[in-house]
Amino acid sequence: MTFAEQFKHFRQNAGLTQAQLADKNGIPQTTISGIESDGKVPGYFNARKLAKALNIDMNDFAPKEVTK
Repeated sequence: MTFAEQFKHFRQNAGLTQAQLADKNGIPQTTISGIESDGKVPGYFNARKLAKALNIDMNDFAPKEVTK
């Protein structure tokens, strides 16, 4: 799962639209859209705001290693 897919999954699980998430944390909706569609990675401070708004730990944004 890409970061963009993972982020969208967290947002949808929180029951929020992009606009609602933007309103909740003061990050522009265009930034949230860019994360989900263009795979942009938020900076540290925006990642903290987003994690708080989504009720997840910031470490959940970190890529997971896949082992076989």
